[in-house]
Amino acid sequence: GDAEESHGRRSRAARRANPCTMKTVALLCIAAPLAAAFVAPVAPVREATTTVGAFGGFGGKKSSFDPSVQLGAQAPTGFWDPWGLSDGISEEQFMRWRTVEQKHGRIAMLAVLGYCVPEFVGTFGDVYLSTSEKVKFSDLPVSASAIFKVPTLGLAQMLLFVGLLETQFPNVNGDYGTGYFGQSLEEPVKSKKLAIELSNGRLAMLAIAGLLAHDYVTGGHPFDVQFTTVTYTSL
Repeated sequence: GDAEESHGRRSRAARRANPCTMKTVALLCIAAPLAAAFVAPVAPVREATTTVGAFGGFGGKKSSFDPSVQLGAQAPTGFWDPWGLSDGISEEQFMRWRTVEQKHGRIAMLAVLGYCVPEFVGTFGDVYLSTSEKVKFSDLPVSASAIFKVPTLGLAQMLLFVGLLETQFPNVNGDYGTGYFGQSLEEPVKSKKLAIELSNGRLAMLAIAGLLAHDYVTGGHPFDVQFTTVTYTSL
């Protein structure tokens, strides 16, 4: 009897010393299933494990092609294909799309530089772009309308250079046979560099779309940002 009474006194004393214990436990029991709803589901384990190559290819034997585990399915969106365009896609078609995406990303990065460098750094100033037509670099606006200021021969030179790149330097595994600034990258460094380039290219495609839209809306002043405060009155 004395032992039971002593145990009861210790239990009551413990409850008085920490009155929030039961509330905390109850809250944790309620919050645990709610928190589990925000945890990403774990992908099922595949029977056959394959090795992802640097540019989406597999290094080992594969049973089927899965675009969701290829290079490019990365943060912040992960594998993002809301329309299901890659459902049942072959590896050859995926490689084709990836090459096109990479090329568009590289062009977009150069295009963003083409907007930002003249605006924030400057150009060659009064150096002649064309001596025969008396066109200087300072005559070109920081706008898409600059293409109409470039002499016809200059545009032809640009198209010739692009055609040379397209026909003489095929894009294989993310490069044009020239290496990474003179270096030959091996795995896993090459995959890491390609993943970074894909992320930068995707961001640049969004950035150039925004610059072109603002260029059009402002009439050729893509960096002319003005905020107008509007006051609304109730009816």
